[in-house]
Amino acid sequence: SVGNYLTPRPAQYAIQKLTNFEYVELWYFSPEGCKDALKSSRSVADNDLSITRTDDQLTLRPTSAFKASKAALADHELSFSIFLRAKNLFLVQISKAKWPQPNIDALSLFFWHLENHSIRNNSDIGDMVILTY
Repeated sequence: SVGNYLTPRPAQYAIQKLTNFEYVELWYFSPEGCKDALKSSRSVADNDLSITRTDDQLTLRPTSAFKASKAALADHELSFSIFLRAKNLFLVQISKAKWPQPNIDALSLFFWHLENHSIRNNSDIGDMVILTY
């Protein structure tokens, strides 16, 4: 049977950044970022394409793959609960983008240390400090 739940999908822009091993804000992997991606994908015409070079070949890609969202937030501006949700989808997406497993493992461990750092329990501003890090 078909469920009534859609898996969150980040913007093509964010996926393209991951494919190119470039930095992209975690906001794109948050529920709000995925909702923004869905909304903007509906508003962009399906035939809106741009030319790009890939491995010495010219290819057509959706223009949305090159546009950052105006609603995007820097990582330190996210709430800690949104950060936790976004990093989970980010880790899934870097795996889909075929990042090397040692890189995925390193980031997973990095996020685990951030989430479990003692400053989060010993300070009123612990979450903010971690997100700024």
